[in-house]
Amino acid sequence: MDIGAIFNAPPDQRNSIGTAISKVAFKAQEKEFVIDIDMTDYDSIRTCCQGTAICIKCWKFMQGAVKVLNRALREDFGFKHILWIFSGRRGIHCWVCDHRARMLTNEGRSAVAEYLGVVAGTEKQKS
Repeated sequence: MDIGAIFNAPPDQRNSIGTAISKVAFKAQEKEFVIDIDMTDYDSIRTCCQGTAICIKCWKFMQGAVKVLNRALREDFGFKHILWIFSGRRGIHCWVCDHRARMLTNEGRSAVAEYLGVVAGTEKQKS
């Protein structure tokens, strides 16, 4: 299954010469809001595996991420229709299917991502 953005013109016309829609004017009106979490994001704290290797111990990091993100997306942003999918290799995808999420601007998407982002401490902060 392939899901993509909804554009203001048929995508096959985006490069056509002489069409009313130029490359500058061709833009997505709605697009899916997807968060991708890879196990490799946790390599700095995993002790059992590294890279694309995944075991039951390190999968707990993914379980924790789902719990935290699911709660934040529902309680802090009010999203209701959230689908979690194993990506088939080394992580998970979170599809936020609410209409309001599909309508987010690039700035809005960046703000949500920044809000949900994890701040890594420095060596000085660890002591």
